[in-house]
Amino acid sequence: MQTRTITEIVIILVIVVIVGVLYNLSSPTRLPFIAEERQFNFSQSDSLLKALQKQDSIEHAADSIKNLSIRREDSLRKNQIKLDSIRRVSDSLKTITKKRTEDSLKALNNTASQDFTKPIDIRLDFAKALFDKHYQFIDARDESDYKAGTIQGAMNIPYHKLDQFKDKLNALPKEKVYVVFCSASCDVSIDLAYAMAKMGFNKLYIFHGGWDEWKNAGYPAN
Repeated sequence: MQTRTITEIVIILVIVVIVGVLYNLSSPTRLPFIAEERQFNFSQSDSLLKALQKQDSIEHAADSIKNLSIRREDSLRKNQIKLDSIRRVSDSLKTITKKRTEDSLKALNNTASQDFTKPIDIRLDFAKALFDKHYQFIDARDESDYKAGTIQGAMNIPYHKLDQFKDKLNALPKEKVYVVFCSASCDVSIDLAYAMAKMGFNKLYIFHGGWDEWKNAGYPAN
């Protein structure tokens, strides 16, 4: 009796393996027999972070020059030509810096696959830089997790209920920057970001540290 049970179990396992192999050969969505470790490339995020930091540095310098000129305006009214020159230099610095940074962001964001622009993987430091720039964060976790705590200002688009939120996503401007996250131990942010990319969003960033790293860093939260 025991030998017969073992034989039946072996037969069932063989059938399952054969069905799985046939499914993988015939379906574009393959069933993994062994979990595959995801590989992330942070090189683009590092380049973008340097560009943002350079922009901030030059903008701060430009603002300092402009503020100095304003404070001294009353005492330098007789020298108005010089004041105007300082303002022009300040505005030129801001304009040139902004254009170069936007061109860099555009060039990096255009590294696309055949059908859509691939989202960029980022770490905590770059996520905070984008947060300080007031870009929109999107929490891909379920509503209960979102309500328990999330990054300040983040909107909730649960990946597991994506069909119910398609209208909300389609109402968002597709040319703007969005940062998608979940928690450090989940992958739904990756799935949501790629789903959005296929919908036409072309400036997507995946914050892999997610809510856990953000909370531990003590950054603004709801």
